Amino acid sequence: MPRRPHETAVTKKLETYFTYKLDLIKSEAVRQVNELYRKELGLVVRDLRVLRQIGDAPGISVSALQAATFIEKTVLSKVVSRLIELGLAERSISARDARAFELTLTARGRRVREQADRIGGGHEREVMFGDFSEQELHQLDALLDKLMRSLRAARDGGTGEAA
Repeated sequence: MPRRPHETAVTKKLETYFTYKLDLIKSEAVRQVNELYRKELGLVVRDLRVLRQIGDAPGISVSALQAATFIEKTVLSKVVSRLIELGLAERSISARDARAFELTLTARGRRVREQADRIGGGHEREVMFGDFSEQELHQLDALLDKLMRSLRAARDGGTGEAA
């Protein structure tokens, strides 16, 4: 049967696209680890991404936190407020700029982060990569780094460096 003018031939199945596979992997990995984090800590991946970034950069501003986590500003504001309410992080006026706030973890926040790191690390070792050899893990890590460099270079006009 001849194709109509507005129809195109299917040349590639959806499941063969890497972006589709990566999205499925990300979604399933986040779903699984969210269950663990919710059950053990009452938090989810997004909360812990913010908590970890604050821990990695004590005194970070909200704008720098947003740039580092790629979380939309209003969502990030809610996450930060929740972490403060839970006593995991604290906000203080910046010593460098009285108009700005700095975020740091509390002692409780540091303990929760350590627990989350154990939970997440265990899930990666036992579930996600349990069937991988050390060589395969190193190779995958190198390939993902290479992919990220390629995407950044394309975004930045081929320079590979942020503008």
